[in-house]
Amino acid sequence: MNDLIHQFLEAHIAHELNRFKDGSYKQTIEEEVSAIFEWIKKIKLKDVMTARQILGIIKRNVVELPVAGGLTELTGEMSQKVLASRHNKKTALEDIFARKQYDEIVDKVVSLKKTRKDLIKRFVTSPVYSRQISEVLFTGIKEYMLEENIIAKKVPGISSLIKVGKFAVNKTMHSLEIAIEDKVKSYIESNLDNTIKRSERSLNEYFNKTRIIDTSEEVWESIAKTKLNEYFSAIDGNDMEDFIIIGYDFWLHFRKTPYFKGIYTELVKYFFKKYGDRELDVILEDVGVTRKMVICELTEIIAPGIEKALSIGYLEERIRARLESFYLSKEAASLTSPKKNSQKKSTPQKAKKQKKSKSK
Repeated sequence: MNDLIHQFLEAHIAHELNRFKDGSYKQTIEEEVSAIFEWIKKIKLKDVMTARQILGIIKRNVVELPVAGGLTELTGEMSQKVLASRHNKKTALEDIFARKQYDEIVDKVVSLKKTRKDLIKRFVTSPVYSRQISEVLFTGIKEYMLEENIIAKKVPGISSLIKVGKFAVNKTMHSLEIAIEDKVKSYIESNLDNTIKRSERSLNEYFNKTRIIDTSEEVWESIAKTKLNEYFSAIDGNDMEDFIIIGYDFWLHFRKTPYFKGIYTELVKYFFKKYGDRELDVILEDVGVTRKMVICELTEIIAPGIEKALSIGYLEERIRARLESFYLSKEAASLTSPKKNSQKKSTPQKAKKQKKSKSK
């Protein structure tokens, strides 16, 4: 590298560094972001990316990319920090969940009358509910008939047997008890459909608009002032880790399912159908991203890194590495070579001689 090129290199490095000193990079950020926002006014979404590209990104980085073990470990550790936080002792539910939001949820639940009825119907007609209500009815009727002495009152001589004790009664009346069970079960089975319908009707009548509002008022009054640590006390760190592992395993399975692929494919195609022919600045505006916001956030994020890189010389090192690749090249050397310069100086003289010869 000759002296002239070396001087150019150092001057260029100094020029680039000056753009970062004394906060001047903030102006650079503002200028570049503003230039980008002007540029994207003329650029449509389909000009810079396609739905296929986005689907490929999702497949590689969401579906196929292994979830790092360190990430799940960090999630577990941070969740335990949340459970053990000192803020839980002085923060009540109403401090983080406004009453207005709660009332809006209640109002929405009240308005979903058809949905509420459908849920109740699904619940009461489920096999689990049928078994449960059958068991409750059977136990209640059986105990009433035996323990309330209905049999003793109706069957002569039974009352004297009951006096000797429950064990003796059970032993003596074993066959009778079996007969009662058969009768009760038969009665319940034959009337189960009607029982479920009455239960459904009762639940719908109970969970009407007035009842839901009144119940929600009672619930809010009972939970609003409760501190968060009282809720979290029912879950320890091990429980939280178990939930995270369960969620992790679910995600690993769910992301590979045809359903998930179908959903994200459908959404990406819909997005491009809606915005593919729209300019990028319109899309950013629709999602609430402004020029001022980008400038502000980039400055806040980048500033500490730039200041540090500048102070330790790393920024100068990288600028030098970028510029040296040009200033050390043959092309740069040829620009200052004596032969090149002599050719440039001789060109005007040669042109004059040619002009004179033509005039003769």
